[in-house]
Amino acid sequence: MKDLISVIVPCYNVEKYISKCLDSIINQTYSNLEIILVEDCSKDDTLKAIKKYLKKDNRIKLIQNKKNSGLSFSRNAGMKVANGKYLSFIDSDDYIDLNFYELLYKAIKKENADIAICDMKIIYEDNNQELISKCYSDDEFNLLSVVNNGLAASACNKLFKNDGNIYEFEVGKVNEDIAVVIPLLVNSKKIAYANTYYNYIQRKGSIQNSGFSDKRFDIFYGVNLTLKRIINSKYYNDIKEALIFNQIIVLLLYAIPKEKNKEHRKNILKKYSILSKEYNIRQNKYFGSFLRDCGKKHRIYYKALFKLVCEGHYFLANNLISTYDFLYKILKKKTIKDNISIDDVVNKAIYQSNLKEEDIKVSVIVPNYNYARFMYQRIYSILSQNYKISELIILDDKSSDDSKNIIEEIVNKTKNYINIKSIYNKENSGSAFIQWQKGFENACSDYVWIAEADDYCQSNLLSNLIKPIKKDNSIVISYSDTAFIDIFGNITLKSIKKEIDILNTKHWDNSYVNKGIEEINNYSYLNNTIANVSSCLIKNNDYSAYFKKSSKYKQAGDWLFYVNVIKDGDISYINKPLNYYRVHGNNVSSTTKKDLHLKEIETIYKEIDEIIKFNNIQKKNIQNRIDFLKKVWKLK
Repeated sequence: MKDLISVIVPCYNVEKYISKCLDSIINQTYSNLEIILVEDCSKDDTLKAIKKYLKKDNRIKLIQNKKNSGLSFSRNAGMKVANGKYLSFIDSDDYIDLNFYELLYKAIKKENADIAICDMKIIYEDNNQELISKCYSDDEFNLLSVVNNGLAASACNKLFKNDGNIYEFEVGKVNEDIAVVIPLLVNSKKIAYANTYYNYIQRKGSIQNSGFSDKRFDIFYGVNLTLKRIINSKYYNDIKEALIFNQIIVLLLYAIPKEKNKEHRKNILKKYSILSKEYNIRQNKYFGSFLRDCGKKHRIYYKALFKLVCEGHYFLANNLISTYDFLYKILKKKTIKDNISIDDVVNKAIYQSNLKEEDIKVSVIVPNYNYARFMYQRIYSILSQNYKISELIILDDKSSDDSKNIIEEIVNKTKNYINIKSIYNKENSGSAFIQWQKGFENACSDYVWIAEADDYCQSNLLSNLIKPIKKDNSIVISYSDTAFIDIFGNITLKSIKKEIDILNTKHWDNSYVNKGIEEINNYSYLNNTIANVSSCLIKNNDYSAYFKKSSKYKQAGDWLFYVNVIKDGDISYINKPLNYYRVHGNNVSSTTKKDLHLKEIETIYKEIDEIIKFNNIQKKNIQNRIDFLKKVWKLK
């Protein structure tokens, strides 16, 4: 018989959510569960709802606190009576996938691990949008990549071996998970990853989404206690840096500025400055990486904010936040029409159907994986093009969110107006290049536009990209400048030109057509000068050999693909930021990830050398580039 799992569910004022939570637990494919509900003197009908379930399932045990005592007390009360070999903690306003325990348990057994971890699906209650949040911040699942992640401290997306070494949760504290979960991760013999989801409901009344309270400063207590408990770890210094960034620095980056009461915010800044002094936050390596990944204006703001706070200038720091917030609201540019509906998409399909046929045909390929929340926006931007699209093919890579339903809705409601179809993978490929290749294999037009599902564009992107092609049929790639947008569609970087022109050649200050081999010899040999595939029109051809080469790389394979394509033709560039590349999340790349990235870059240099044979000047520029990356990425 499979081992018993004890599921501890603290319950307080969740009558609206408790049924969905309990249904997701009692209907698990893994049935050997002990379900411990700890009712914390709710003021609504939570207890009444729970009692209905007591009659349905004899695996459920009910503990009733004598007085309202908080989440930590309730979890501890559940642990005291738990009989399972493994422990799980579920918040009563969330729910879990039906294979949650089966896959977590299998992962523990397969890896002989102490803890199994899964990703979270964050669901926003007000608009029902979903966002997949990985439980590790690197391409490789390991202890450091798990700790260097905003979900590291959560007890809810994990299954723990109940070996008597689980600390009690600190009663009366918020952010109570950190000093329990992080030490368990660090001190475990092994951790395992499971491909399932914990569904985390973001509701307005929750602790995380309420106004800033002094209780949020409990995180300093939690970090200090955590560091004491992991002092003997060989990874102590790296974990300390990651903890300080994800738990303390992020507080100043995102939480404190949201406080609207200016006087209250000034007091918060003062207290934060005092509490954070011992952590030397301005010198934190992950904060340094965060700054380097910011746009110039954001970088200036964050550097100034941290300097003022750390030096005790609370009044000036407070005014800086207000000024930045004001200017951001006034000056920010929104690229996306808000609240796009299926009706908006259909109207744009009708618009497309009325455009005249073009001599140069374009197939649009939309690779998607878990981007349901952006699908209407993306398809709307494609169908808004003032150049007629010959076909639209949506590729879904076995998404686990609501993508398939939305794609089917779009296909069914627009197929009478445009040539559209969907292709679904039976298994997740895990590779962008496999999807790109599938797109080319199914495309029937002269050129292919790979329009990534989370990106966006202006309505004249295609018409601008096609202009030089009409004059030069040797063009194999036509691309435009790219701007960056955040998850909400706000522009964070107006142009990528300065980022790609690392030799300051001014090459991208004007539109151009160039021989591909000359482009490689002068520019593309040194770095990837095409920021985003969504900005490109690519001549339709059999690129299977190139995709095979590129698929060996996790981070820089697109660069090698572009180089291989343009070496046999011409390339054109449009000096307008017509494409918008969406940047997700706040996690900073780890040192391990950047080390792997650099190794990929060095290997790609060898591949490009086989194409053009580097001269001495190119070799010098390449070495300078490698030395620069090692310095800014702080690699040995």
